[in-house]
Amino acid sequence: MSKTAEADTRGRIVIPADIREKHGSRYRIVELEDRVELIPLDDDPVAGLQAAVGDAFDGHSIAELKAEAREAARVNAVGDSDPEAR
Repeated sequence: MSKTAEADTRGRIVIPADIREKHGSRYRIVELEDRVELIPLDDDPVAGLQAAVGDAFDGHSIAELKAEAREAARVNAVGDSDPEAR
């Protein structure tokens, strides 16, 4: 499907109702070298992530995932992989 829209004097573009009904009302604007794209965002970003990765994080709490991510970032920044060396 292809539609045309124009920006108003304040730079706003109206997304047609049928597209909003199908894809929602939140979009990430991605500027590429030769075009701009709108990527629909889920209303619930966690649900969107779960849909994208499937059951990869089943059995892990948000707190556990955050702790693992922080530790991985710390190891990457500091360069040590031995937690006893802290």
